[in-house]
Amino acid sequence: MKTIKKGTQLDKTPKYTVKDVAKIMNVSTHTVRYYDNEGLIPFVSRTQSNVRLFSDYNLSWFKMVYCLRATDLSINDIKTYIDLCLKGNKTIPQRAKIIFNQEKILKNHLKELQDQMKLLEKKKKYYNDLLNKKTADVWNPFSI
Repeated sequence: MKTIKKGTQLDKTPKYTVKDVAKIMNVSTHTVRYYDNEGLIPFVSRTQSNVRLFSDYNLSWFKMVYCLRATDLSINDIKTYIDLCLKGNKTIPQRAKIIFNQEKILKNHLKELQDQMKLLEKKKKYYNDLLNKKTADVWNPFSI
C-alpha cells in the first residue's frame, strides 16, 4: 500500500478514479467500490455522469478502513467507527476503545504468526540439512 504524504490527507480536491485508488492502495476495483457503497469512505465526489472521484482526504479514510478491515474488524464495526469519527471530538473515548482493542487483537495475531514462523524456520533447517547431508528423514514415518 502506498504511503500518503504528510499534509496531503486534508486535500479534498477530487482527482482519483476507482481504478487509480485501486492501484494506489494495491486493492481490487471491487474493493474500492464495495467500501464506498458501504459508506465507509465519507465524502466521495461523483461527476455528473456518476463516476466516483476520490481525493487525498478520501484516500486517508480508505487507508484507515483498509487497516481496520485487515485487523478483522467487521464492516458494521467499521461503520460504527466512521460514524463516531464524523460526530466529532465527543466520541474520542469510544473511538480510542475501538483502536486500542484492534491493536491488542493485532498484537496477538502477530505473536501467533511469529510462533508459526519459528516452526517453519525449524522445518526449513531440517530440510536443508536433509538436502545438503543426504541424511535419512526421521520425521516422515513413510521413509523409515
